[in-house]
Amino acid sequence: QSGVVSPQDPTGVSLNFTFFPELLQGLGYTTHAVGKWHVGFCDWKYTPLRRGFDTFYGFYCGAGDYYEHTRNDEDGHADFDWRDQERVAEEIAGTYSTNLVTNRAVEIILDQSGKENPMFLYLPYQNVHGPYQAPDEFFDLYPEIDDDHTRYTLASVTAMDHSIGMVVDALKVAGIYENTIIIFSSDNGGTKHVQDSNTPLRGHKTSVWEGGTRGAAFIHSPLMENTPRSYDGLLHITDWYNTLLAAAGATELPQNDGYDQWDALRTGTVTPPRQDLIYNIDETRDPLKGAI
Repeated sequence: QSGVVSPQDPTGVSLNFTFFPELLQGLGYTTHAVGKWHVGFCDWKYTPLRRGFDTFYGFYCGAGDYYEHTRNDEDGHADFDWRDQERVAEEIAGTYSTNLVTNRAVEIILDQSGKENPMFLYLPYQNVHGPYQAPDEFFDLYPEIDDDHTRYTLASVTAMDHSIGMVVDALKVAGIYENTIIIFSSDNGGTKHVQDSNTPLRGHKTSVWEGGTRGAAFIHSPLMENTPRSYDGLLHITDWYNTLLAAAGATELPQNDGYDQWDALRTGTVTPPRQDLIYNIDETRDPLKGAI
């Protein structure tokens, strides 16, 4: 709770928890994770192929060089971090991670064409996490920006935006776009140490102010009704679990902290089910930090 899983931490998300894709497999879905993992790999039991994913292509740690795919360990050694299934994929060194992730996602989507069983694709991009790198073709789009950090951040966003366009195009080519739900979500606000701005919200990443914890998100699907519109309901990340199980056709939902918000999101005419949440009580901090 007080931080993230570091590369050499002997832990991960508890094996007592059932991951969302495990339940989707029970509903007949094929499941794919492409990109960032970062919820533990101290034992094979904690890794993607053992936690509900049929395929994995990406990196286990929380960050790393976008081209060399290395992450410094506690001793300062640059360790390579990229897997194709469970194989160390050293052949991809030198290729921008966003291109790798997008090309694999497009390949998976096109392979889905004509198949009857549904598919779940978890696609956590490395952009726009530090160390803020992007190809020249996107960096050169912003010559008027003097600050290199800002310029690389903009280039990184643009690279991701371009890639998402490729993913959507692939869905249409594969003939599955009309029955697909696309969810795009940030995981936190900008970081203080690089002076990212979350204006008009107060605070940055790791704070409990809304500038650190309020994420931007959208849902796009031909299955949505009364669109375009803004959703003014309160939605917490834990709600995606039951919400998407309901969208996938589950007849029974598990008892957990999440709410099923599928009908409210899909139609815009149903009262949002969540009215409040406690999203941080951290007794390890001095002073105590929490938010409701």
